[in-house]
Amino acid sequence: MNSHIEKRNQTFKVRDTEITVLADARVDDETEEIIFDHQLDNQAINQAFEQYRIKNGLISSKEIIDFRKQYNLSQRSLAKLLSIGSATIARYEKGALPSESLSNLLKQFIVDDGVFIQFFNQNKNNLTNEDSQKVESVLDGMKQKIKTDSVLKAYTLRNENNTATINDGFKKFDFNKFKNMVIFLISHGTSLSKTRLNKLLFYCDFIFFSENAVSMSGATYMHDHYGPVPSDFDLLYTVLRDQNVIDARPFSDGHGEELLTDESFDDNYFSKQELSTLKRVAKKFKDYNAKMITEYSHKEKAYQETESKGIISYKYAFELND
Repeated sequence: MNSHIEKRNQTFKVRDTEITVLADARVDDETEEIIFDHQLDNQAINQAFEQYRIKNGLISSKEIIDFRKQYNLSQRSLAKLLSIGSATIARYEKGALPSESLSNLLKQFIVDDGVFIQFFNQNKNNLTNEDSQKVESVLDGMKQKIKTDSVLKAYTLRNENNTATINDGFKKFDFNKFKNMVIFLISHGTSLSKTRLNKLLFYCDFIFFSENAVSMSGATYMHDHYGPVPSDFDLLYTVLRDQNVIDARPFSDGHGEELLTDESFDDNYFSKQELSTLKRVAKKFKDYNAKMITEYSHKEKAYQETESKGIISYKYAFELND
């Protein structure tokens, strides 16, 4: 029997639903009928399964594998946690369609870490101590991430940094860039206090905006007693402390704290122009102590024409003192 391969529309019944796919099939040269071919038929069936999976929003085998590995779970331990057979997980990872209820549960775990953490705490007795500890080691790191994300979300909502406006320099707040600005300024300064750092950040963002019509970090700034400061800067510095990015120690005279960092500056977050601005600001204010830079910033229109605790618009970037 002579045959050839060509693409044909083929219909399969998947869970009482007829799914038609265009797939390679082996065809008899004489009758033009599709004939059996184990490899091609399996490919067509898998294609139908995948189409059904997408149509019904079922979790994919890759998503299950990635989720399991994310939490250091074996097929057996994931099955125990879910109170199903380990062979069932193995079939799902090979492409078998999961039940809708299990698919929905796993997808919830993937999109919301908090849901999985709650489920794990309620069902971890199903696991051995060793398997449970593997998951908990992952969760310890995730809890910090969840805490960080919640703080940054609160910061974004409080300062309306989810949309680009003149108050944030027409840029959404970029925490990673802000973090590396802090690392750079601490690393290039001496005895840097929070007061000085706040002013340096202000000048980095506002000078860059004056030259590029967009801010560097997307941070908003407010009128504080000691001059311009990033809005809710204590929230941001708390995150950096929790991430072990910054630390502080009291000055020898007991007045205030010196900021420290062991983190390496990542210049991949910055353009050449941004790096140039960071260097210029660090150099310009290198010899300014907290009192000097505070007094200098108080002479800015950005400070003199705004009210206490009020937002400082980036429009003042074009009127900075030399």
